[in-house]
Amino acid sequence: MSRYSYCRILVTNITVDETRRLLGSLFDGAFVRNALSVGEMEIEVRRNPAAPSGGVESDDFVRWPVQIETEPVTPHGETAAVDTVSRILESLWGSQAQAVAACDFEDELPWKGGIQRLRESDDG
Repeated sequence: MSRYSYCRILVTNITVDETRRLLGSLFDGAFVRNALSVGEMEIEVRRNPAAPSGGVESDDFVRWPVQIETEPVTPHGETAAVDTVSRILESLWGSQAQAVAACDFEDELPWKGGIQRLRESDDG
């Protein structure tokens, strides 16, 4: 298993359904159950089971309500992981959602996977 074999993105300020619509439009595809196939990657969007039913503090991203998981379905998918996750993050940020990626290749993503965006907003 390589460092590109899995990524989890935690999201707030957008619902699961809105996230599915956004990503379906971004990748010109449709979700079947919770999953969207994008080339050699599979993207799943669901409610984060670690999220409380009430509100959460904005800096507690591991408990944000929406969870996106990306996983390559072939070895070639691993080469597309950085680009696919980057596009997802940028699309979410462009829609005013907050998103942070938790994966082994965060350092290759915009804003270090989003954690730098949180830190800068906390400093500002």
